[in-house]
Amino acid sequence: MSLSISNIVDIQLNTVPKAASRKDFGTVALFTPETGNAFADGTTRYVYVSDYSEVVNLFGSTSETAKAAQPFFAQQPRAKQLIICRWQKESRQINPTNNGLKGGVMSATLEEFKQIQSGYFSLTVGETHYDVTGLDLQDATDFDSIATKIQEKFTAVSLTNVTINYDETGNRFLLASTNSGQDKSNLIFYAEDSKKDGEYLGSMLKLEDGQASRKIGQNGLYIEAESPVEALIATLDVNSSWYGVLFAAQLTDDQIIAVANWSQTAKKLFGLNVLRDGQLEWNSTNVIKKLYDAGLDHTLAVYDKNDSYPVSSAMARLLSVNFSANRSTITLKFKTQPTITADDITATEYQKAKRLGVNVYTYFDDSAMLAEGTVVGGKFADEVVILDWFADAVQKEVFSRLYLSPTKIPLTDEGQVILMAAVEKVCLEGINNGAFAKGVWSGDSFGNLVTGDTLEQGYYIYAAPMSTLSTSDREQRKATPIQVAVKLAGAIHSSDVIINFSR
Repeated sequence: MSLSISNIVDIQLNTVPKAASRKDFGTVALFTPETGNAFADGTTRYVYVSDYSEVVNLFGSTSETAKAAQPFFAQQPRAKQLIICRWQKESRQINPTNNGLKGGVMSATLEEFKQIQSGYFSLTVGETHYDVTGLDLQDATDFDSIATKIQEKFTAVSLTNVTINYDETGNRFLLASTNSGQDKSNLIFYAEDSKKDGEYLGSMLKLEDGQASRKIGQNGLYIEAESPVEALIATLDVNSSWYGVLFAAQLTDDQIIAVANWSQTAKKLFGLNVLRDGQLEWNSTNVIKKLYDAGLDHTLAVYDKNDSYPVSSAMARLLSVNFSANRSTITLKFKTQPTITADDITATEYQKAKRLGVNVYTYFDDSAMLAEGTVVGGKFADEVVILDWFADAVQKEVFSRLYLSPTKIPLTDEGQVILMAAVEKVCLEGINNGAFAKGVWSGDSFGNLVTGDTLEQGYYIYAAPMSTLSTSDREQRKATPIQVAVKLAGAIHSSDVIINFSR
């Protein structure tokens, strides 16, 4: 036998692992206490929806979920994804369900079925095989009568624990076990052709594998009530891709504080609908003032006198940014809110809201617009999102350099340069999308950067030499800290124009 060529040329293929994914800042989670058709099983935590009609199909047009989702989908441009999540506000009992077989949508007409003189198909229920034969459908008057004739044959072969009915709405036949709950003895399998005399009906009835879908019965379930924060945590455990947080319900003051605190810690953005005049007051009993005092700047609040869910529109617009695109970052001020009625806001109400960092949607002369584009506390909402994006992107890029490197990155100044390059990559993205720009640094001095210096590139990156590492840090293979200064580009929100004239 011949010798392997690997004795001369040996090839080894190094696989490259997948990099850690960045957080998706264009995904918003809408939490609802409503069950609808989405959460009837009691175990589903979330569903993706791509448009308003899907929400209506799941929860109904008059549901609070639909009311909260409509401003989101009406906004253009908007955040790219809405997921609806379950908030089990009240405990409930879910009844047991039955094993079943849902036939596919039929293509055969009644006249075609009436041509059958001796139809048959085979069905397995549990571990028992049944041959349903001798079906004469010539005098069938409708599909319901066909189901009746099949049911009679079930009885004739002692198949008494399965019923068959015609679903007119879905134009399909439905089989169900008579016993509910998890019962393997009543599992219904697909129809098969056992090659009996006559005409095989399994395909016409759309009950074959590939046409029909099986339903596995479930036992009854009692679901405990949960707080909004418990719902947030439970959803985060199974899906962490979302950034925005909305509720299709009005929260109590205690719930608002709990959600705002959780969002601050988890680096999520909580959208709060402010519907009461008292929530604009500068006093210690006002829940918004409590958020202000606690510095909870990851709460985006919109005051509205008429609409229940104005913040859905604001959130959709704020999180529409594609950070990979050129000059894509925005300010929330000046934006319109389709489906939301602009309020007649007094100057006093406007100043109260502005002081707390609460937004209003009102007229400035004849132009309806959102103002001031801030989070609770007064920071500009776009800057909060930008800094969250930047921190996440830097973390993922530095980790990826370490994780994807086929060889070790040395604990030397040359190795540190590799990590600093990962940080610079994100800084350059911030320059490209308009988040950062050239400007004077007003922060503390570090490295070679002095307060008052101009950041010509809009950013500055520094790391002390590896020779300054302590013995313990070196033994733990811990690099010197990388320090970054970025100059936020900001946005023009107002302007003074001085007009001079002469005669």
